[in-house]
Amino acid sequence: MTWLVALGAVVGLVALTVLMLRRPKRRVRVEKHPAPSDTLGLSEADAAELRELERQLEQEYGVVRVQLLMHRLAGVVHRDVPLRAVRPGPVRGLARMCFADGTTVQVRGRQAGDLGYLAATAITRTVRISDFHAEQSSVVVDLNWDRGRVSVLAIGLDQAD
Repeated sequence: MTWLVALGAVVGLVALTVLMLRRPKRRVRVEKHPAPSDTLGLSEADAAELRELERQLEQEYGVVRVQLLMHRLAGVVHRDVPLRAVRPGPVRGLARMCFADGTTVQVRGRQAGDLGYLAATAITRTVRISDFHAEQSSVVVDLNWDRGRVSVLAIGLDQAD
């Protein structure tokens, strides 16, 4: 009989401990004041100044990226380097064109299905760059093989995997 009382006391202590640990915590009410996402909580004058600086940087250095890309592609064309693989890019809609010399370029298809078609063709055919030219903030790259061609938009250089 004593053991039954002891068992009841132990069960009661365990139940009390569990109830105390599961006690609902006091909720603190926090008022939310969403900051405008485009100004980052800055004053209108500061936000306008940042937008102007962004515009100036794009004008000044946006051209450099395109020129660097065109310089690298010129070397690939000059040496007649074939495309070895088309791999998925870092984000949806981008792919990595990997050339035999290690040059890797991030590209976007000009039309739906261009990248898939190019990837499948690069496995069975020798694909090379036939031409390229600047178009706004990217470079249009024309690739061809013995029975076809496709154009893609080169966005920038990438590292080989």
